[in-house]
Amino acid sequence: MKTLRILMIIVAAGFVMFARPGAASECMECHSSPVFRVQHKSLFDYYTEFRNSIHGLAGLDCADCHGGDTTTRDMKKAHVGVKDRVRYDRIPETCGACHENQQRAFVTSDHYRILKDEGTAPNCVTCHGAMEMDFIFAGRVKNTCAFCHNMETGNAPEIPDRADYILSKINIIKGYRSYVETNAKDRELVGELAQAYQELSAKWHRFDLTSVERDTKELLGRYRTAKAQAVRDKRRQ
Repeated sequence: MKTLRILMIIVAAGFVMFARPGAASECMECHSSPVFRVQHKSLFDYYTEFRNSIHGLAGLDCADCHGGDTTTRDMKKAHVGVKDRVRYDRIPETCGACHENQQRAFVTSDHYRILKDEGTAPNCVTCHGAMEMDFIFAGRVKNTCAFCHNMETGNAPEIPDRADYILSKINIIKGYRSYVETNAKDRELVGELAQAYQELSAKWHRFDLTSVERDTKELLGRYRTAKAQAVRDKRRQ
């Protein structure tokens, strides 16, 4: 888990190119002020959550997702269009400006089609939360899937348990991955496995559980083999 969080911070740090280096953000100045904390506590708390999120730690600004004008304290001018890019059905495009692989997979899914046609399917925020990339624990995904996929709706009620099973395997992969990245001598293999893991993570966003389950089992086998070799190499030292 620690390794994954470090990787996520590194990836998020790449987003700083979308920020405005060297320019003081009036968004941050206003939303973090003691006066704002008293007068608009809920929005102040929202800012605090963002500041401590993966995106906040990477140096992104409010406008990187919301748009608006970060150079003015005139409330009307600063907030022009700030809700447009985070409208429910536009979230995938906004997040996809940085998370290209995930967005590329998501737009091929039935969820995306229903989101565009009916506005009722999940988007990025449904699973990851607003402003930050939350860790996706298996239980959380299962409960989120169950909002729509359950016996009452009759809409593929087996989905939550299948997703839970696959993510439990991915959690096992994370454990092997941590050991392999720390101890494996074959650094080229470490890089190949890490790339395969990132591809699997992106592919998950298609919600094609049959394909993802197959790839998860394959990658789990590769990581088990790599760990076994790393253990043998370590014993020979």
